[in-house]
Amino acid sequence: MAKLQTTSPAVTPKKRPRVGPLEFLSQVRAEGEKVTWPTRKETLITTAMVFVMVVAASVFFVAADFIMQKAVGLVLGLGG
Repeated sequence: MAKLQTTSPAVTPKKRPRVGPLEFLSQVRAEGEKVTWPTRKETLITTAMVFVMVVAASVFFVAADFIMQKAVGLVLGLGG
């Protein structure tokens, strides 16, 4: 009969050498330079789309709330 292994071997993370604050800031700056930043036009278009989606979601939830309010009112006999 084969022996089943029920536990996985422990994985030990590699320890990185500690760096000082100036080295850390240097690394942060280097990573920041690798980032592809959006253009002003891309930012404005994305912001506008967020506002459009917020308005669309708001309209949807107001309509859904109104419909559920009327349905519950009719079921409970409060709808007149």
